[in-house]
Amino acid sequence: MSIRDYPPRRKSPVDQQPVQAGHVEVEKDLRARLLDLYASSRPALLSYIRQLVRSTAEAEDIVQSAFLKTFDLAQEQKIDNLRAWLYRVAHNLAIDALRRRKLQENAVSEWVYTKPSETSPSAEQSSINRQTVERALSLLNDRERSCLLLRAEGLSYAEIGQVLEISAKSVSVYLARGVKKVRSES
Repeated sequence: MSIRDYPPRRKSPVDQQPVQAGHVEVEKDLRARLLDLYASSRPALLSYIRQLVRSTAEAEDIVQSAFLKTFDLAQEQKIDNLRAWLYRVAHNLAIDALRRRKLQENAVSEWVYTKPSETSPSAEQSSINRQTVERALSLLNDRERSCLLLRAEGLSYAEIGQVLEISAKSVSVYLARGVKKVRSES
């Protein structure tokens, strides 16, 4: 490359290859499907991820990243079930965030202590319900908790299986065990 070639000349729209009409239609269809998916699935996905990471702000970041990753990947390859794929991407991002958080917590020295929070018991029923649900979820292992939360968000057994990379039969077993544990503690 000589000095005259630097900086490289940008290609004008005339220099670029013409886009095939079929490709444009596929991209428009993909965009429409993803926008519909965003509108219909974002609240439920956000709720599921919030339950996993226990942080609204972090859950919103994860959901946004999951939609962006799904959009980018869907342009490159065909994805049969966008909803299940989206949940799987978001689930994996949440697990990564939890791992990072755990590493950060473990890095804190033992001499640093946290003040116990001085919270008075709330009389509101919603607070009691939230505590009951959190206590019930704490009884479950990760697979049971994930299956139960995804099912509560309306995913089918097959979709849950795709998200967690397990069979639909395994989803059924984990759900049954989870429900049994929660019922036995109530």
